[in-house]
Order: sequence, then structure tokens, then C-alpha cells
Amino acid sequence: MYVPNHLKWRILLAQELKQVYFERENSHRNCKRIFELYGRYLLGTTYDTFLNYINQLKYEINSLKLPPYIIAAIGLLEPLRIASERLRLRKLNTSWTLLEIAEETLTILRERANVNHNTHPLN
Repeated sequence: MYVPNHLKWRILLAQELKQVYFERENSHRNCKRIFELYGRYLLGTTYDTFLNYINQLKYEINSLKLPPYIIAAIGLLEPLRIASERLRLRKLNTSWTLLEIAEETLTILRERANVNHNTHPLN
């Protein structure tokens, strides 16, 4: 069966989204959440296709690796979403600059780093 490379990259991206944002408590609900927040926009697929991508084992994609900047961008999706929501609540009916979004995102990353640092078992 012929599988274009772009399909393999889409499968790999979907699997990376699941790896970063999946929570085991309720797998169906969490997959749906990941799709609704990110997969729909990044992959432009239906939910059923997204599920096929994250469960895809029949294509040989082990040799493909996402570039580090794509993996970093996937990890920043949630802080960016939270930053945008905070700005939306603070600045109703106004637009934000890229600098404001970046500053709010850095604030969120610092908050998370402090929480993780303070709860680390060696501290």
C-alpha cells in the first residue's frame, strides 16, 4: 500500500500530541480533549481519523523523528492556550500583542517550574 510521507508525519504528530497531553484517568475523554484543543487545528482531520493516527501501527514510521523545535512547540501549546485565556479574561474585547502572549506564557512556565521544583522529592 502506498502511503505518502506527509501522512506518516501527520501520524507522528498525532502520536506526539497524545504522548505529551494524554492523562490515563479517562482515556476516551482525554483523547477527545487533545483532539478538540490541538489535533483538529494542527491536523485538520476528524476525530475518528485522529484516533486512527494515534493507534497506527501498520506504517513504518520508526525511522522518522520530529525536529526538536516541533516537539518544543507541541510542549508549549498548553501554556500558550492558558496564556491566551488569561489575557482574554483580563483584556475583554481587545487584541493582544505577540509580546503580551509571550510574556504571559513565560509567567506560566515559571509558575510550573516553581511548582515542580518545590514538589521534587529531593528538596
